[in-house]
Amino acid sequence: MSAARIRRGRPQDLETLLALESLFPSDRLSRRGWRRFLSSPRASVLVACRGREVLGDLVLLRRAGSSRTRIYSLVVAPAARGQGLGEALVAAAERETRARGGTAVSLEVRTDNAAARALYAKRGYLETRALPRYYGDGADGLRLLKPLSRGA
Repeated sequence: MSAARIRRGRPQDLETLLALESLFPSDRLSRRGWRRFLSSPRASVLVACRGREVLGDLVLLRRAGSSRTRIYSLVVAPAARGQGLGEALVAAAERETRARGGTAVSLEVRTDNAAARALYAKRGYLETRALPRYYGDGADGLRLLKPLSRGA
């Protein structure tokens, strides 16, 4: 199997991004939301591709005046899970944060998402806060944070 590459999302990816988003059980991004993220200077959409096929995506947000970025969304197609694409997308988000002078990455994750929690723990994310009933369906969440060192 050929290695995946990470690239910037483009407006032409919109339908594929919507299809990947439909795999989420809840809290899905809308067409309007995707369009906004694809065109915003405060957002980066990263996609994992193998050939022309988009297999995963990550949305990274930057707030004006903050040295912290936020992973807003991460999804990998079910058929491509377990191949390191999620980790590659998170690593790319961390590199981008560093390149822009950022010092940390934060995110929220469902407490019942064991695979995502394991991925973030492996990459050094720390659980900093419990978020009871955080998600629209009433599921609990956790806030995670990873401070970034300059050279790592």
